Amino acid sequence: MAAQTSSAPKVEIPTKRRMRDLEAVRAPLEAWLADRLAAPGFRISGIDLPTGAGVANETLLVSGAAGSGPEEGYVVRVGATDHLFMGMDVRTHWRMYEVLDREPQIPSPPVVGFEADEGIFGQPFFVMRRVEGRVPADNPSFYEAGWVTELSDDERRQFWREAVGVMAKLHRLDAGKFAFLDRPHLGRTGLEQELKHWIAYAAWCGGDRFPIVRKACEWLTENLPADPPPGLSWGDSRPSNIIYQGCRAAAVLDWDMVSLAGAECDLGWWTLMDYSRTRGRGIKRLGGLGTPGETVALWQELVGRPAENLDWHLVLNALRSRLVMVRLPGMLKAAGQITAEQAAELSEHGEMEWLQGLLDAPAAGPLESRWPGWDD
Repeated sequence: MAAQTSSAPKVEIPTKRRMRDLEAVRAPLEAWLADRLAAPGFRISGIDLPTGAGVANETLLVSGAAGSGPEEGYVVRVGATDHLFMGMDVRTHWRMYEVLDREPQIPSPPVVGFEADEGIFGQPFFVMRRVEGRVPADNPSFYEAGWVTELSDDERRQFWREAVGVMAKLHRLDAGKFAFLDRPHLGRTGLEQELKHWIAYAAWCGGDRFPIVRKACEWLTENLPADPPPGLSWGDSRPSNIIYQGCRAAAVLDWDMVSLAGAECDLGWWTLMDYSRTRGRGIKRLGGLGTPGETVALWQELVGRPAENLDWHLVLNALRSRLVMVRLPGMLKAAGQITAEQAAELSEHGEMEWLQGLLDAPAAGPLESRWPGWDD
């Protein structure tokens, strides 16, 4: 299997833009927070949007206090009408944070409450307490610019180990605590459910018009592991979904792709995201950041078992990335954030080369991997 180096698109993917008059929601949100916090007289002193990450979700950053009390920060996550991820809703995110708030070993934002009534935002929403810190940016990528590039190699090593450690802790949780993620109508195992979900996603977003997508769906179905290790899958597993305080992981974020597909699904996504943003763009990995092979080795050490079916999971995740890059450009074009020409360029790019290269010669056994990029 040849290592694939994608020709990255020239179009930069914009982050979520301001979608509403923030001042219009100030008063009703103040009343809601005063009630949920049991803090009469609560007043919002600031309300804004985060920058540098996120393309599909509406998130508000709020600060406020009751009377002369100390000012505190909150995060408001609002449901969407136009979803990047088929079938995902804001309630699932809330339930994830609610469960993790009871797991002290997982750094997660403390929850405040969920609101199903659509009176304030026109959508359900939930609120968490804000965790202060820094998030590795997506735009521009933290591999190329920003605070991560300014760290020493030793600091970046700690930064990387913290991220892998958080992922491993999630994988050691009892999957039974996340029974609300089960989709038995899609299959016997969580991994089969996830595969069938993305095959349906391909039809939903129009990605099945690409021959390589159809080929990948067929190959994945034919080679589906019969008895994969069960467990939680974070989904969008990468450092950009972690809040850091210094080089310490302070909170894990983002459950848009969460499932019961198991740990290896996260290893595949992590590897794809890492490789496509470094060697895939002709960018040298920053000193201290582990290679994909080192990430798998550290994960195995932390969870105490070998990773299985790595090539299968690389194909699955290249497919998932490819399909997201069919759906996302259409959403951005409809929102007026990119032109039709830019949308076409992004949609045609995706992870086409990656997916083709992985399918050229996938490994036959459950543990072997023929992909040569683990140590690049």
